[in-house]
Amino acid sequence: MKFIWYNPDLDAYQKGTMEDYSHLIGSSDNGDRFDILYEFADSSDRLIDKILGSLNIVRSQKVTTN
Repeated sequence: MKFIWYNPDLDAYQKGTMEDYSHLIGSSDNGDRFDILYEFADSSDRLIDKILGSLNIVRSQKVTTN
């Protein structure tokens, strides 16, 4: 099983296993701010990478208001 989560230390979305996620939150001062957004049981890495890329593109764009 793979997951996509938000990493506040990097200000980016990441993917990995529950072991990867647990290791990151255990070594972070912001462990309570890591949020899992998606859980994938049998999805391909290609789909996960596409979703991850889209999330990081949207996150990096600044919203302008008039």
